Amino acid sequence: MAGAAVAQPVLPQRESAVKAAFLFKFCAFIEWPAGVFKRGDEPLLIGIAGDDSLAADLEQLLAGRTLEGRPVKALRVGSSEPSAGLHVLFLAYRPDAALREAIAAVSGPVLVVTEQPGALRPGSVINFSTLAGRVRFSVSLGAAKTRSLKLSSRLLAVAQDVEEEAP
Repeated sequence: MAGAAVAQPVLPQRESAVKAAFLFKFCAFIEWPAGVFKRGDEPLLIGIAGDDSLAADLEQLLAGRTLEGRPVKALRVGSSEPSAGLHVLFLAYRPDAALREAIAAVSGPVLVVTEQPGALRPGSVINFSTLAGRVRFSVSLGAAKTRSLKLSSRLLAVAQDVEEEAP
């Protein structure tokens, strides 16, 4: 998507609204493997687990929006619900063991986004952090590759940190 900015969404400064804008914008910089979308009009589904405020902000932001001609929809999912059918899954903060379990339960080419220190190690692809009152994000190229996702260099250029693949 030419000219799309990722770094600073222009939205209200509530943290959940900024994260919602990032979740939507991330989708424009991810290449899912062939066959993930069966039809050209199949919606891109973003699941939110454990953060009703973020889910509400994302639902409001996505109303009537499309990405490359396909509708984008937000779904509230429970922590133990399967991620089947989702393209993006946001996992709100949870204890480390629960986070590892939740990430391990996600199969296939799903962009897993989290919001806690150390979340890239167990397999999150993108992890939010807050620095000086601003929402930032870090990326794991190894986790993206494991999930068969290709991340745009434009996304990587605005990430706070990019973890390279293990040698």
